[in-house]
Amino acid sequence: MELYQLRQFAAAARLENMTRAAQELNVAQPAVSKTIRHLENELGVELFERTGKGLRRTEAGDILLRYAQQILQAEEDARREIAESAQQAGSLCICALSLSEQIGEILSGFTRVCGDIRFRVTTTPEQSDLLLDSAVSHEEIPADAELLGSEEICLAVPSSHQLAGQEAVALSELTEDSFIVLRNSHSFRQVSEHIFRATGLNPRITIECDNAALQNQLISLGMGVALVASNAWQHAQQNNDIRLLHIRDADCRRYLYMRTLSRYQTRGMRDFKAYLRRFFTDIQAQAQTSSGTVSPS
Repeated sequence: MELYQLRQFAAAARLENMTRAAQELNVAQPAVSKTIRHLENELGVELFERTGKGLRRTEAGDILLRYAQQILQAEEDARREIAESAQQAGSLCICALSLSEQIGEILSGFTRVCGDIRFRVTTTPEQSDLLLDSAVSHEEIPADAELLGSEEICLAVPSSHQLAGQEAVALSELTEDSFIVLRNSHSFRQVSEHIFRATGLNPRITIECDNAALQNQLISLGMGVALVASNAWQHAQQNNDIRLLHIRDADCRRYLYMRTLSRYQTRGMRDFKAYLRRFFTDIQAQAQTSSGTVSPS
């Protein structure tokens, strides 16, 4: 049993599709099929049930996947520790289910302060080293995660909006407003849906976009309103065409946390986690300084 066989099997088992596994590994699909057949012949069991839509792991497949993941992770840990001992530039794979609007600033700031490191940012926890995510309450934060901070979720409206002069608003007042949402942020969508349920609002979503910068531009042009994370929004930019309003008919906060996924923590990971703690401590301090209002003007 070779490492390349385990790597191909693990990809096929995770994706439940040999074609997608081949594409992910940049190998030919027949090569993956051949590898799976050889493993099944060697072990004397079927690892997958073939279905019309793809693959389904058998009990033996579940067992092999558990050990394959441990072996592949051990190989990666060994490579990293050897690279670190040789003082080579390290690498870090970050799964950013939250903080996508700030990850660029975080990475560039870390590089300036702590030196060179190779980053890969993904939205897939598998084979990632560190998870950045958020929850709607303390109770929903995983037990093995570390809280980075919390921030209020506010309503962003154009300065021309009829409610722009108020400090706080009830979402129930916005049944006729158009909402602009981020479609590529699963975690923030969960937070938003939690707030909508709590306030009883069924939002009229008219625009979905891929990044916060475009969302802010559309708000400033009067195309709609949006829920935004106040600390992240204020820390990243100032926009006199947009007002941030408190939401008074729900508990509107999200709790940001990081969770270590890899067993071996390189020096680069330890430094990055320390930088994240400082980064969010500074943001919280800035938020407390300007806590008199959430309007950026």
